[in-house]
Amino acid sequence: MSANSNSQPLRPEVSAPSFIHLCRLTDDTGLLEHALGRIPRRREGYTTDDNARALWTTTEWLSFEDDSISSEDRSELIRLTDIYLAFMLWTQNEDGWWFNNFAYNRTLEPEELSHDCQGRSIWACADAWIRLEGAHRETARIIVERAIPTIIRIDSHRGQAFAMATCAHLLEASRDGIIVLSEHMRHELNHHLTRLENILNGAFQHFSDDNWRWFEPAMTYSNGVLPWAMLRTYRFTERSETLNTGIESLSFLLELMTTDEGWLRPIGNESWGSSESVSRWDQQPLEMFKLALALEEAALAMELSEQSNHAAHLVGSSKGARSNVIRSDEGYSVMQTKLGQSSLCSGTQFPYRAIRDLCKAWYYGDNDLQVPVVDTEDGSCCDGLTKHGPNINCGAEATISFLMTEALCRRG
Repeated sequence: MSANSNSQPLRPEVSAPSFIHLCRLTDDTGLLEHALGRIPRRREGYTTDDNARALWTTTEWLSFEDDSISSEDRSELIRLTDIYLAFMLWTQNEDGWWFNNFAYNRTLEPEELSHDCQGRSIWACADAWIRLEGAHRETARIIVERAIPTIIRIDSHRGQAFAMATCAHLLEASRDGIIVLSEHMRHELNHHLTRLENILNGAFQHFSDDNWRWFEPAMTYSNGVLPWAMLRTYRFTERSETLNTGIESLSFLLELMTTDEGWLRPIGNESWGSSESVSRWDQQPLEMFKLALALEEAALAMELSEQSNHAAHLVGSSKGARSNVIRSDEGYSVMQTKLGQSSLCSGTQFPYRAIRDLCKAWYYGDNDLQVPVVDTEDGSCCDGLTKHGPNINCGAEATISFLMTEALCRRG
């Protein structure tokens, strides 16, 4: 992980990445938040945020066919899933709300309730209920059923995005016979789904103008989760406004995250992004994961749209819908110009999965400094990319972001 600008980018791996560092960061309580280099910083303890992300990661990898990962890795991922589910069960209060920050001695640290953490935790446990097997599913189900009544209290946009996507995920799984929902829970989930769709579509319309097409007046962290949630929700509701919001916001995010040279650049957390400027440093791996997530979801949403003839309906329905589609096409043209790669940007279909794979390439060196931020030997990932080179610390969020991006790029 040298900061040497002459380093050659690593070729992205085709085999499953190593889970050694994920195991290194995990003890019998849960996933530790930070590391000095690659050594866990026990003094800084655990967060429910990271353990929810970790549960999502093990669920994602375990959902692949048996020949996609080795039997040894599968066994290890099952062991880690036990730990992360136990953490989620332990940190959930009786009222369904999660505490987030815990010291190494397992005591709760002073904090305000995190609405983002609540949404993320509900999603991770719901996904485990739907996609895992055996005892894991039952534990996840009980956790989710306790958490559903808290959705009404979530008032951050990212927390609401996760909650909305969760409602769609659960209702779709119930419709398809994967899980069984009570009539009361189905009614509650449908109510929240409609309510949150209206809130997030409304936020996008409120803050958007000709120069700024986003849900908030600034882009901060985990930006891709917002278009992802709109598109994941569309796959269940098939509401055209939700599809338009998801595609248009993703198009705008891509415009801001694509360099003139053709590689992707996370919006830096030095000063984030606004209509006036976009921060270049420090670049966080989490942004690449969430962009990859949104791009994969866009590919699935557009496949559904084509199958159900929604694309033709959107072009010919209302003036507002036509405007949204045109704006998405303009974003596509910007991407074509910036990427300058006919193999990626040819034909009439926007190459969502091809751009998704560029998110993975960022980790291996297709970035501003042309240096890798991952080590394929142990699956560790640097916490960020600064103007001086990679941050040598390899904490939980960065490592999970890399592992999730790797998993997403194996879909489709």
